[in-house]
Amino acid sequence: MSPPPRAPDAPAAGPAAAERGVLVFWREVERCRSAPFGGKARAGAVARLDRWLEHGGARVALLGPSGRGKSTLLGAWALELARAGRHEIAFVPVSRRFGTALESTALNLLYARVALFLRSRWRPGERPHGVEEMRRLLASMLEEGRPPGSRQLVVILDGFDEGVSWTLDAAQRFLRDLGPGVRAVLSARSIEALGGLREGTEVVALPPIAVDEVAEAIGRRLGHLPASEKDEVARVSGGEPLLVEALVESFAQDPAAVAPALASVSAGAPGVLDLCAGGTIRPALPWLAGALAPIEEEELFAISTVNGGAWNELSGPLVAAGEPGLALRHPAWAEAIEGRLAPHERAAVDRRFADHGKRAFASGTVSDYVCRNWRAHLERVGASLAERIELASRAWLDVWRTRPDGSSGFIADVDATAACAASLLVDAAAGGDVLAALAARVRCLLVTSSVRRILGFEETRRALAALAAQDDEEEEEGAEGGEGSAGPHIEMPRVGEDILDAGRPIADAAERAGALIRLAHELPDAERAVVLGWALEAASEEHADGGALAAVAWALDGQARVTAAREAAARLARERTRESRLARVSLAALLPEDEARDLGREAFAEVPADARSDELPRLSEAAARWSPAAVRGLWAWSEALPPSERHLVLARLASGLPAEEREAGASEALGLALSLLSGDALPPDACWSVCALAPHAPAGAASALVQACAAAASFRRPVVTAVAARLCDLGRVEDALALVDALPQPSDRIEVRSALLAHLPAAVRGAAWAQLSGDLRASDGARLLFARNAAAWTRALGADAVLDLSREIGARWPALVAIAVASPDDAPAIARDLVERALEQPSDEDEALFALVPLAASMTEPHARRLCQRLLNELGWKPRPDLLDDWTKDDLGHLAPLFARIAGPQGVAAVAREIVDVARWLP
Repeated sequence: MSPPPRAPDAPAAGPAAAERGVLVFWREVERCRSAPFGGKARAGAVARLDRWLEHGGARVALLGPSGRGKSTLLGAWALELARAGRHEIAFVPVSRRFGTALESTALNLLYARVALFLRSRWRPGERPHGVEEMRRLLASMLEEGRPPGSRQLVVILDGFDEGVSWTLDAAQRFLRDLGPGVRAVLSARSIEALGGLREGTEVVALPPIAVDEVAEAIGRRLGHLPASEKDEVARVSGGEPLLVEALVESFAQDPAAVAPALASVSAGAPGVLDLCAGGTIRPALPWLAGALAPIEEEELFAISTVNGGAWNELSGPLVAAGEPGLALRHPAWAEAIEGRLAPHERAAVDRRFADHGKRAFASGTVSDYVCRNWRAHLERVGASLAERIELASRAWLDVWRTRPDGSSGFIADVDATAACAASLLVDAAAGGDVLAALAARVRCLLVTSSVRRILGFEETRRALAALAAQDDEEEEEGAEGGEGSAGPHIEMPRVGEDILDAGRPIADAAERAGALIRLAHELPDAERAVVLGWALEAASEEHADGGALAAVAWALDGQARVTAAREAAARLARERTRESRLARVSLAALLPEDEARDLGREAFAEVPADARSDELPRLSEAAARWSPAAVRGLWAWSEALPPSERHLVLARLASGLPAEEREAGASEALGLALSLLSGDALPPDACWSVCALAPHAPAGAASALVQACAAAASFRRPVVTAVAARLCDLGRVEDALALVDALPQPSDRIEVRSALLAHLPAAVRGAAWAQLSGDLRASDGARLLFARNAAAWTRALGADAVLDLSREIGARWPALVAIAVASPDDAPAIARDLVERALEQPSDEDEALFALVPLAASMTEPHARRLCQRLLNELGWKPRPDLLDDWTKDDLGHLAPLFARIAGPQGVAAVAREIVDVARWLP
């Protein structure tokens, strides 16, 4: 069962200032309904809208120039639909006069309305933060539509083309695909405004008022006017309702002054503007035309160059002076006023508004008008990035924090700054400082990801607090009403500061340190030391885990490395986990021999009995990177282990022995592994030990290796791969190929040949490649095998042969990147081809572009710029929690080669500085 219909004039939850503006809009609609103009034209348009509603498609557009009466008509029609009760209505007026022209404001209003009728993943009191996220959510909700059996939802966006600082293309995205039970009505000045929505949108043109209706309307209001003056009104107004109303109001105020001047007035809005304005208030009008929302009189006076006396005469049909502040009554007046100004005069007005915002921000006295509109004024004057970057600062965040819609407004400003930085980052011809553009783009990305949640939590707290207060009032009322008067009550959870603090996604120290380490790799020694110092500072924070400090220790040098390793090992020792043990054994490589040996023994002894077969090999692989003396010490310590465990340790430690001792050690470990032979089969653990030992086995152990292949059972393929490779290295190619040919499964033979190719001598490599290529062309798993072995094949055969096969089997980007990395001479050509193809892909596939980052040094600078921007965009809108640490570690650090390519070491250092600075000033 559907809920009762909701009247469109009932305020929904949303930005309070904008909702007040919407209420003013509805009062204006009611006023105009009481004295309608153009009955026939209006009735015809309403009839066509009604027919569309009954029999039409998903969208309809009401078209007509400014002042034709579209808003009044749609508002009155929406009220009638709501009262009829057959449809749900979501109405949003986009208007400067009512303070709803900014995209973030209009979309917040629209979301607050459609969320009453469509499914949203956000809880009551919450909403998306940021324009792009809001667009995506609205598109998803509108496309999903209404449940079966529900009333249709009619979404009315009035003034579709009158938004400030947002493109029509952006608005079209969430209206393109409407789901079941959702219809959309748009009003615009021309059909061109519909852009990509023209197809599939029915058009209703609203005509002007007929001449006889103009006279009739004047007669109802001013019956005493002579017929000649009524004819003059019809001529000058051209039948436009706005102009008719303005002239009628002027006559009502001062007929003696208006009547003589009417005959000399030119037809259209400019003539009516001259007649209604008069010389005494003309200087004030350009400033009202330059305002993007209602503005307080004192503030407008401070911005303008007009003396104070002129403001007292602002009244009549041109200016609305209500609760929100001063505003022109209609955008048609703004168009007429701006049409009278020379370009430099219009630019001067816009610059004064932009400079006013700058002064207010610097002084710390930011009005609500400046808070909501400074960004749009900066855009209107084409402000530099250096001016706009203040919109992504801590001080500007503090300005927005106290507003009810703080997150949405602030993120809209940050997103706009990011768009400016992105355009400069991509367009080298635009000039400017690419270093500043990169730093600004990264800062916006970091700020947005954290602030969405931070302010979102605060808004949720306010909403829940309001609900809690409402509940308390209801409880008090129920108590006063006596027993049984109160209905069932559901206790709302109180959101305390402790929960908010725990949920705030401030950059995690470990993730920050990880990103800084990766960035440091691209820097010269001096800058590298600074960035690693920041990483060490982050990893040393009290709440950081030992893993972060361990990562920094590996990047440091000298005594600083040893000190960091000791502290990291101490922190890790508090966590008796598999990851902690592996990290401690790895860190031992950075410590003096005695400390390393003690640390390693402690970790090995700590392994639980049921995890030893899994952990001992991993720990031993890490220990193989210790100093030779420390490895020998652990080798001796392993004598106390049973053979079933000792072979797991020795098989991996063998690679860490000095070269002159390695073959002997490998022979000992191999004998130990083969001693576990049970019947004709080796246990799985022993098979993996053979795989680890094969590369180090001496020539005399070849027979033992072949024996292991026969006993490997279900692990035969990996064992044969390792043993055959070692036999080739020892010059026993025929024996190696015989082992491969003996594999029963064709797919196994192909896979082993793929891995073996790089070990074959040059004399037989060509024939083996020809056979392998043929097998791969007929294989279902060709791409996977190609990607796994592409780099080794390239080093063995050269890039040309491997690239030829890649084209035949359609190899993926990562495999081609591996070829380029393995063949530096071919890398520029491969990079150019890959990036050109990648940049032609739709943006929803941008995650795949990360595979190209290793080729950054081989890219042209324009390609690197475009790829960098596409990837930064991808990070900004990944469908993952908006946590800074989610991608500083995984992604931003990995983009370091691109940063270095487009802005040099200074660019990498600038990105590192932004990571550190943003983490310091976010609340």
